[in-house]
Amino acid sequence: ALPIYQQPPDYPTYDQATAYAEDFRNGAPFAYQKSERHARYWLSSTLDVLTTFLRENTYALLIYPPAGLEIAYASDIEDCEHFRGWIVEYDIETESWTLLVSSQEVGIDEFKRIRREYKTS
Repeated sequence: ALPIYQQPPDYPTYDQATAYAEDFRNGAPFAYQKSERHARYWLSSTLDVLTTFLRENTYALLIYPPAGLEIAYASDIEDCEHFRGWIVEYDIETESWTLLVSSQEVGIDEFKRIRREYKTS
């Protein structure tokens, strides 16, 4: 078994993540910090949630360790999941969420690139 500091955090499921997007969309009443463009939530003692408005009905969700990650060996950095993220879109007519991009599917670097594109478009 891996030492506790090398075990990945207990990331939420996609459905749990979209619940944060829904809260943000409704004024972020459960956020500990909020503005018009973002909201932060405590998921657990080891994970925070950042929900960001990208454009109309489109949001980014990042789940990350608030204090960063502890890496035992430099060679482990490349395999480390720095955060888990989703870009989701809300459909007002069906009142449902659609997954547009997941960091698990495309990787962290590609996710960041796509998120920047949504912000600037």
